[in-house]
Amino acid sequence: MARLSFRPKKKAVDGADAAPAGSVPYGLVVTAAWSWRIIVIGVVGFVLLSIFATLSPILMPLIIALIIAAPLEHLVTRMEKHRIPRGAGAAIVMLTLVVLVLGLLAAAGGTIAAGFDDLRQEAVEGFEKFLDWLTTGPFHVDQSQIDEWQQKAQDFLTKNWLGVANGALSVTSTIGSVFAGAVIALLGLFFFLKDGRLMWLWSVQHTTGDNAERVDNAGQSAWGVLGGYARTSATVALIDATGIALGAWILGLPLVIPIAILVFLFSFVPMFGAAISGAIAVLVALVDGGWVKALIMLGVVVVVQQVEGTILYPLLFGKTASVHPMVILLSVSAGTLLAGFLGAVIAVPFVSFVTTFISKLRDPEGIAFGEDDAGGDAPAIEPT
Repeated sequence: MARLSFRPKKKAVDGADAAPAGSVPYGLVVTAAWSWRIIVIGVVGFVLLSIFATLSPILMPLIIALIIAAPLEHLVTRMEKHRIPRGAGAAIVMLTLVVLVLGLLAAAGGTIAAGFDDLRQEAVEGFEKFLDWLTTGPFHVDQSQIDEWQQKAQDFLTKNWLGVANGALSVTSTIGSVFAGAVIALLGLFFFLKDGRLMWLWSVQHTTGDNAERVDNAGQSAWGVLGGYARTSATVALIDATGIALGAWILGLPLVIPIAILVFLFSFVPMFGAAISGAIAVLVALVDGGWVKALIMLGVVVVVQQVEGTILYPLLFGKTASVHPMVILLSVSAGTLLAGFLGAVIAVPFVSFVTTFISKLRDPEGIAFGEDDAGGDAPAIEPT
């Protein structure tokens, strides 16, 4: 009968702790390996977000300027082909944009000054009618109860007048911050239009080494997507504002130009912006003309937004530039939490830019939306 011989086996190790093989479950080893990497990434992300929050008064205007420069840069390039220096072309484009914005603000200010007083009186009358309806309508609220509510509101404002004053001071401070941010954005816009390509080439040459050409190709594709997104969003916002403002003008509503400007601005916020601007237009119609005008205005808003969602976006963006609604929802929500309204505006363009950049890095031969608009005549990157 053969005898069994037992030979000692060499002990394998699971990791740096020299634990015997099998003593630590494989799933736990993999989980631990992923965990410390996720922790490191989380710490780095938290540090970057903290830096961004600290420098947001500078970075946010520059990001806005970058998004505005993306669809306007080709105008400067065309001027350069007609022997207009890039500096002069950038100044012409920027001054035209500033004059257009100031003209719209002046027109909106004049309309508000002319129509706000009448709208305020109509709002007071509507509020008084609402109080009368509470007492004579189906709820039969006692007049003494309404008077008590009004007295409580007056007492609250009287006791918290200091907070109201501080709110007014914060508004003044906000106006100052907006002015400073506008100055930074204008300076950034000028230099992005004039030397944006040169700044990009300099940064790529000094940071990417042998991968410079590949990174440059990905950056140009992402820049084309950003420009196409900005141009299309502006076109859709302009059509939205024109349609809703035309409906408000036909109904004889006041503040038509301010409504159009609000619709135009909020249209840059995907999913939520159209609903907010439409609600404002309907509210003005309710205050000015009652439920009938409000329902008609609601119908106008719904028709315009349906045309936008079912016709304009698919026609102008195409399938290549489409972003999944869940990605839009998460992007806008995160942008709003991090940077408020401006964060909601820049969230989707930022996600589109980053995803296109990464996809072109992984597949340099692939074709990205807007790649032809990224400046085909732009100088090729030269190795250092």
